[in-house]
Amino acid sequence: MERLWQGIKHGAKGLVNLPFRFPTRGVRVMNLAKRAALHPCVAHRGFSGQAPENTMAAFRLALSQSYVSWMELDVHLSRDEVPVVIHDGTLKRTTNGQGRVKELTAKELGVLDAGSWFHPSFSAEGVPTLDEVIAFASGSCRLNIELKGDYVDRDLLARRAVEVIRARQIEQEVVITSFQPDILEAVRRHSQSVRTGLIIDDRPADLIKKIKAIGADYLSIGFRSLNERLLQQTAESSIDVMAWTVNSVSDLRRLSSRPEPFQICTNYPDRWYAVMKEENGSHE
Repeated sequence: MERLWQGIKHGAKGLVNLPFRFPTRGVRVMNLAKRAALHPCVAHRGFSGQAPENTMAAFRLALSQSYVSWMELDVHLSRDEVPVVIHDGTLKRTTNGQGRVKELTAKELGVLDAGSWFHPSFSAEGVPTLDEVIAFASGSCRLNIELKGDYVDRDLLARRAVEVIRARQIEQEVVITSFQPDILEAVRRHSQSVRTGLIIDDRPADLIKKIKAIGADYLSIGFRSLNERLLQQTAESSIDVMAWTVNSVSDLRRLSSRPEPFQICTNYPDRWYAVMKEENGSHE
């Protein structure tokens, strides 16, 4: 079983650029490997259901599961212009710090307690840099790097993130996503090779046109906004799709039964795996 999942994990690295030609019927009788390839697992902020989000503990736990082929994470800039991995532009919710992320250096952010809010056993977790996460994950999974637009020069944020990615030579192993089209346009100014994707929790009539207009080819969408028509349109336009954030077993079952290919982003990769085995009739 481990060899099977290692094959899935390494094979999934190319999924984002491959055409999918799965049958539209009989999805429930697919073997486990094909089901996993049809709906790859993206660990949201790492394995954030069992460890504090966007910490190395969450990323380590996610990559200890061989079926996790992608991780999603959030990036802001520190005061010294280092891309750091944290969701909020402010520190209060997930650390023992105060104020805004951009008011502290990367070193100062790294020694904050970014884990006790989740459980005291994670008190040693700080705010990691993007470079730290890339160094850890490179060669094991791909990264969906969301750039946040709070309180910062957005062009500078895009440039610094691209510089880190380029220095690690992983342009083909990542996608940069954002709710903010101007951030994605800035990424394209600084790199022609890094893929970009729009994040949205809506389904406007001109969504495909908007994605193409900013030079993106990836859509990160709230799973409740996903439907058959949109999946048909994205397939016709060669736009890859990730559905976020799917945490309940019932929603995982419903989405994983769809015949169209798209990634499933979840705080609970173990639930994704359990549903995949369940649909496959496997209880190994």
